[in-house]
Amino acid sequence: MSQRPFRDLVVFARGGGWGSDNPLDDHDQVSIIRGTDFGSVRTGRVDAVPRRWEKRSKLAQRVLRPGDVVLEISGGSAARGQTTGRTLFIGEEVLSYFAGAVIPASFCRVVRFDITLVEPQYAYYGLQDMYYSGRASAYENQSTGISNFQFERFLDAELLRVPPLAEQRRIVTLLSAIDGKIAVNGRIAECSLALADAHFSDAVEGVSTGPETFGSIAQVGGGGTPSTKVPEYWDGNIAWATPSDVTALGAPYLFGTSRRITDAGFDNCASALYPAGSIFMTSRATIGAFAIPQIPMAVNQGFIVVVTPDEELMMWLLHEMRDRVDEMRSLANGSTFLELSRKNFKAMGVRLPTPTARKEFAGKAIPLHQVAAAATAESTTLIKLRDTLLPELMSGRLRVRDAEKVVEEAVR
Repeated sequence: MSQRPFRDLVVFARGGGWGSDNPLDDHDQVSIIRGTDFGSVRTGRVDAVPRRWEKRSKLAQRVLRPGDVVLEISGGSAARGQTTGRTLFIGEEVLSYFAGAVIPASFCRVVRFDITLVEPQYAYYGLQDMYYSGRASAYENQSTGISNFQFERFLDAELLRVPPLAEQRRIVTLLSAIDGKIAVNGRIAECSLALADAHFSDAVEGVSTGPETFGSIAQVGGGGTPSTKVPEYWDGNIAWATPSDVTALGAPYLFGTSRRITDAGFDNCASALYPAGSIFMTSRATIGAFAIPQIPMAVNQGFIVVVTPDEELMMWLLHEMRDRVDEMRSLANGSTFLELSRKNFKAMGVRLPTPTARKEFAGKAIPLHQVAAAATAESTTLIKLRDTLLPELMSGRLRVRDAEKVVEEAVR
């Protein structure tokens, strides 16, 4: 099967823009997709996508249309192990989420493909395979502390297997079916959480802060990091969460962690093994990202952890904390990065309704969280399946008809 460099397949590539904060003559208002928006845009969450004014004469070359791929060419995060080279496929559904024109941000590039040779979404999956395999890092360099994707070198060096268009379309159908189900699950989780938040707003209306504090009604803990110089502390069976595990979540349910520690590592770590159903909240740098662990976990020092004696109180405190993030940030301090201390958090007064009202709220919120968690769990499984199938299908090592059976079972 022939492989071709991306240069043979790309017919158009143009950098994005950033425009102006304010309306100007000869400018039109547009939505501008950044690399950080890729995940939310896939599931239809576009509220955080900036709206700015771009010069009209530049729009014709930048406005996104169905079949385009947006490629992130600057940014990345070495600290999180995130290289440049992330991509977003622009289909009609994605464009339907926006009112008006959409362009990529200045740190991104719009890429179009020769449709006589390659299905645009098949090329997108080839780029996804490049990114998840780690090959994208080969095209990255650093300039003034910012990672840059070397687009011209990529065009010549990165090869894509180009089977007949009919086979490309079958592969796209398979992978997009999984991605579609993941997107649906994301919307289910988002809607369920929004309903739970709405029930909390109703329940907390008119409730004043009383004598109870977070520290007086719940166990409040933190975490620590075993020495990274001792190999015996790492790669064990105990899940160990870091803030990046939580900030990457689309919904606040944590099923696993990127790193695990051994029993010896846990014995040399200033963290308890917190039970499933605890409340994890990031407390430094990014303050106020939340997760409910679905298995017992330890945490590093970037968390405040709240453990309650019953699920009804946990559900109330989760929403109380989510509703008061701005207040918590105002209590944070630090010269290098902001941090909310456990002392300040524990001293915060809590709004508590009557036990009957709290029970009524929990009766509404708990089933909604269960729906959202189940949808997120299914997506976690589907992501693993997609990431397993992706390199096998793109390389031709896995026959399409064999993959079709697996996908049909997973998404029905």
